[in-house]
Amino acid sequence: MLTINSPRLRTPNSLLNTQSITSTYEKLASGKRINSAKDDAAGLQISHRLTTQIAVKQQTLRNLQDGISYGQVADAGLSALTDALQRMRTLALQAANGSNTDIDRAALNEEFSQLREHINTVVADTEIFGKKPLMSKPEQETNLDNVPVLNEVFSNNIEQGMGSGDISLGLIPAGSTNVRIRINDNGANDDINLFTQNGDHLVGQDLSSVQDRIEANLFTPANGYQGTETYSNGNLFQGGGYNFPAVNSQTINGMNFTYSGNGNPSNLNEEVIIDSVTEPLLLTVIGSGFFNITASWDTLGSLNSSSTESSDGPMLVTSTDRAIGEEGYIMFEDIDASAGSLTIDGITISSENLAQNAITRIDTALSRIGGFRAEIGAKINAIESTIRNESNQSLMLSSANQRIEDTDFAKVMAEKISLDIVQQAGVSVAMQARNITKEGILSLLGQLE
Repeated sequence: MLTINSPRLRTPNSLLNTQSITSTYEKLASGKRINSAKDDAAGLQISHRLTTQIAVKQQTLRNLQDGISYGQVADAGLSALTDALQRMRTLALQAANGSNTDIDRAALNEEFSQLREHINTVVADTEIFGKKPLMSKPEQETNLDNVPVLNEVFSNNIEQGMGSGDISLGLIPAGSTNVRIRINDNGANDDINLFTQNGDHLVGQDLSSVQDRIEANLFTPANGYQGTETYSNGNLFQGGGYNFPAVNSQTINGMNFTYSGNGNPSNLNEEVIIDSVTEPLLLTVIGSGFFNITASWDTLGSLNSSSTESSDGPMLVTSTDRAIGEEGYIMFEDIDASAGSLTIDGITISSENLAQNAITRIDTALSRIGGFRAEIGAKINAIESTIRNESNQSLMLSSANQRIEDTDFAKVMAEKISLDIVQQAGVSVAMQARNITKEGILSLLGQLE
């Protein structure tokens, strides 16, 4: 029996050819070499893994860009503080000149005070992502609740008798104004002493000779401390006189103290006055006997007023796509740039001496601001370096994924043309076979003889 159909023209082969053409068109239309698992099972798995890594890299890059924005906002706020502090220093330097009258200094102090208040305004208004970069104060445990507030121990401006010792008699909360403590030690050489909750001795008699005793007996949780403080007298104000009225004053941590002396036993009276309390103070009377004490105040703050608004803690910026613990982050440390933290809250230039003190404190504040900005700049540079590295990695991963997943258009077009030719040839032969006559077949066979 004479057969005129070649194997390529058989129906199964035609179906396979049609499927190949369909697959080719799918690759061309989608631009992807792998459109289903049957195209390349292993390649599909690798491509999915690379796609996941690329997506994570892209999110890491967005996180890093957010970190740069955070740092830039913080730096802009610190720049504004620097401008204000530099102007304040200029005014203080001008006020320190002996050629100025009290009226001149009062005029200078007006602008100076406005700039001082502007510091806290800038700190409060500097915000991004719901965080305040310049108001970041880490939460600290406190035992201040263990010490009674001044009005729980004393009646305002009423004298009472007490005994001296290594104990906290009362807490003077932040926000208190015109606080006055006066004692008559009856010749027992008792001294008023004021401490901050971190062990900084601000007013009183130098206790460095009994430091071990103070740290062991006074710096305890029962007295409002953590129990780990170290005695510090770097800011200690001992006064210069011993009789009323008190004439010696000094500004420490934004608080103006007026102190009559450090307890000369030849004089019975001793007094300390604080115009405005910016942080909690612990009152202790240390000596060797009983004394009469009078405490008075215009207003008393509360324990809540001793802690200012704070951020949620350090700003952590994801620095890798596998962030585990702190090693996976670039951290913007806590910054507190408020006037109180910079120890410029309450400073004035209303006198020559106060102006000189203001210059010293402003210089310290400028130094701290400079340190903050240097740290932020270093973190921004670190983030930018990480961005370059992550971008390069993302580019390499994308290139690798494209080589696996994307269509090679030149190759696929060549395959398409080849398949089209085969298909068209098959159709042509099939049409000719359908139209051929017996005479034509015999004629062809005759030509083969």
